[in-house]
This record gives sequence, structure tokens and C-alpha cells, in this order.
Amino acid sequence: MTLYFLLFNPIFRVVKKDPLMGFFSYRELLSFYVNFYRKISLKEEVRELLRNLVSSMQYDFWGLNISQQNNSIKLTLYIDKEDGIKIDDCEKVSKQTTLLLDTKKIFDSDYILEVSSPGLDRILMTKDHFKKYINEKIKIKLKWLVNNRKNFKGIIKEVQKDHILIDVNKELFEIKYDSIDSARLNT
Repeated sequence: MTLYFLLFNPIFRVVKKDPLMGFFSYRELLSFYVNFYRKISLKEEVRELLRNLVSSMQYDFWGLNISQQNNSIKLTLYIDKEDGIKIDDCEKVSKQTTLLLDTKKIFDSDYILEVSSPGLDRILMTKDHFKKYINEKIKIKLKWLVNNRKNFKGIIKEVQKDHILIDVNKELFEIKYDSIDSARLNT
């Protein structure tokens, strides 16, 4: 497949010479990039809004997972506090979150909101989460194969800028954050 790049203003036009794939027009490419970056900024906007809301309610914002479920957007909001989370806490945060999202009209379509604690087998979502649990047992599911496997159970040994180091039966594995599908404490 041959790619040609033509300069139109500050944006490149990609024309594919492949009869099976067809051609990308300038408008299609521009639309793709605009939608792609809008989704990223929307996720960050929602994350920041909910972080501020949860903090104002005296809870710790543990994380937010945004995914697709059928024709709806699914938001899973994880909250925590020092003495633990009860169902009443989840209900209280859920009501305020729904009110905020509906008032701001952030989503064009329906959404499903789930508010949860990180659980006893804590879900680990950020570098700070991994740092907090150094020398603890974890289980990790990867997005793609590493050494012919996607699942690892081991002990967090180091937390670096772009990866963690885990000990699996005396063998060290370097796992990049962007390759992690999910990670939890292995209690």
C-alpha cells in the first residue's frame, strides 16, 4: 500500500492507493482527528469534574473507568475514605454525580453510572496506587501477550515513570502502564 501526504494548511491529507481500502478524504480525516481528540478531552473533562465533586463530598477519588456498554456509555466511579465505603456513600455520590452530569449535559447519549469502592482486592489504576502497594501481591491482566502470557500474579518490586517491576516466582517482569488492562491486589 502506498501512502501520499499532501499539505493542506496545517493538516495533512492522506490518500491511500489501494482499491480495497478506498480513499480517505480530507474531510473524513479531519473528522476522525477532531472526534478522537474530543473523546480524549471529554474523558479528561469528566474525570476532573468528578474528581472535584467527590473531593468536595469528603471522599477520595480513587479512579474512573469509562467504557462502552451496548449503545450507552458506562461510567464506573471508584470512591474511598479512611474508614471504608458503605452502600449509603455510593448512593449519595451517585445522586450528586447524576445531578452534575445531567445539569452539564456532557453526554449526547444515555449513560450508565456505577459508583463503587475499590474493594478489598483494590483495583490499581494509577502510578500512585502501585506505589502505595509496593511489596504487596497483585494480579495483572495485560492487553497483549508478554512472554506468551497475559496474566501475571506477583509482588510489586518497583514503580517507575512508565512501568512497574513485578516479581513472579523469583523472575522479574517489567510491565508498562499502557499495556495493563486491569490490576488488583491479590488478597
